[in-house]
Amino acid sequence: MSKANKSINVEIKDHPDSSGQDVSELFIGKKLIGTLKEVSAGKYEAINTHQEQFHVKTFEEGVTLLIKEFHLHH
Repeated sequence: MSKANKSINVEIKDHPDSSGQDVSELFIGKKLIGTLKEVSAGKYEAINTHQEQFHVKTFEEGVTLLIKEFHLHH
């Protein structure tokens, strides 16, 4: 028997870090699942809660990757 698909609400909060660069924090509920920041034009760095860094080409790809990593380790 398969389980029904549940939708999840992902909240993205933007703020500057200590160097003044914009950082996006991703939350599921009140739990932080990772951060995203643009390292150069069209390239982003996604960092999960285990401090693993991933380089992605788009912001959306980074969000998807962090959600997958969260569900893999959750």
